Amino acid sequence: MEEGKQQSMPASVQGLYREKKRLDIRKTGKNKKRWLNSLRLRWSIQIAFFIVVIVIGWQFYTFVKYCESGGKGFYMPRPPGVESFLPISALMGTKYFFGTGKINSIHPAGFVIFGTLLLTALFFRRGFCGWICPIGTISEWEWRLGDWFLKKLPQRVSSLMRNIPTRFTAGLSLIFTPIIALLIAGVITMESFKYPLFRYLTPAYVLAMVLPFVIPRKIWPDKVNDILARAWKFSILAFFIQVVIIKMPIAQLEMLYARAPFMRVADIKMLKFFTNMSGMALSVILTFLIISLINKNYWCRFFCPYGALLGIIAYASPMRITRDTGKCIDCGKCTKACAMHILVEKKIHVLTHECVACYDCVNACPVNGALDMKLIGDRKKIRYGLYAIMIVGLYVVITNTARATGHWYTKISDAEYIKRISELDSPKYLHKEGQFETE
Repeated sequence: MEEGKQQSMPASVQGLYREKKRLDIRKTGKNKKRWLNSLRLRWSIQIAFFIVVIVIGWQFYTFVKYCESGGKGFYMPRPPGVESFLPISALMGTKYFFGTGKINSIHPAGFVIFGTLLLTALFFRRGFCGWICPIGTISEWEWRLGDWFLKKLPQRVSSLMRNIPTRFTAGLSLIFTPIIALLIAGVITMESFKYPLFRYLTPAYVLAMVLPFVIPRKIWPDKVNDILARAWKFSILAFFIQVVIIKMPIAQLEMLYARAPFMRVADIKMLKFFTNMSGMALSVILTFLIISLINKNYWCRFFCPYGALLGIIAYASPMRITRDTGKCIDCGKCTKACAMHILVEKKIHVLTHECVACYDCVNACPVNGALDMKLIGDRKKIRYGLYAIMIVGLYVVITNTARATGHWYTKISDAEYIKRISELDSPKYLHKEGQFETE
């Protein structure tokens, strides 16, 4: 009713109405800020999980060094949590579970962690991305540091620096999203890239890269660039789903788990990728890190396929950020606080897949009850403390249940790791375009 009355008012009266609501903050505004708010609690949880990830990395590195020495020196057991860095293996484990009803014994923790993430999205939206994910944590620390620097520059310069990466990514998406779509449809294969046709298309590639920069904003607004750039992560997700979930037979997965040497050393291969990184890989990672300073959550918004998957599942979540139009004073602070570029001030319910449930918009809102995380139907407000307990608690309960039921530790023995690491350069531990040798 309140919103309907406001919309029927003349523009001048609406302005007075909004001004009155702003003045009413003195009566309805939030209480004096406490030391602990949603932002500080979230940072505490992010830091705690980041430390856990660092410890897991150190443990696994120490374990591999022990195996490389033939079982001599300081021993540290292999941490199952390292399997969280094998997302494709986790996707394969998920297909295997639903096809056989069993958890694979090679990387069981990877499946358990991945399954937990899917459940967090179902119940708590993309809270994993905003509260737990170490990549999301690094991205946030970066853009906050970048914000501090950009605020010292002229607004026009800082705005241009923020928009250039999005336009560049939109241009890349114009090139690669159609190519990925053709791969999914089976029109082309990886071998097709050897054909001269792709070299002849170079002018089209250049045009695609230039379009987001040269077309006037009235015709091609930044919103279009943002949508094009975000399309990339969904096309990558679709590619993985098509290759693993749709096309890979259960019998092939059983064979890979039982007889493919690569599967048994995938975690070690992952470690070697980072410890013996090529110049190209290092350049790509550094590029992402640099761009993330000036473009908020660059990887998360445009490239992360698993963030895209969690976002799709989050549409079924019973929770959503809800705006009370009767209490909202249209100050725009919620939109400004959102690192995912969601126009919170224009929505009654924030249902978009981009919401990471970080509570930053709620924390920025100056009016009690104007913006809250609520259950569907606006029936119950979910305070940030309860939200943190539920999302972290779900993770702790499921992972510890997996430990107790014997679905956490790999069946590969230390002796087998020592043997396989000694022959890691053998061709049987290589794979080409998803093709694996067997033994």
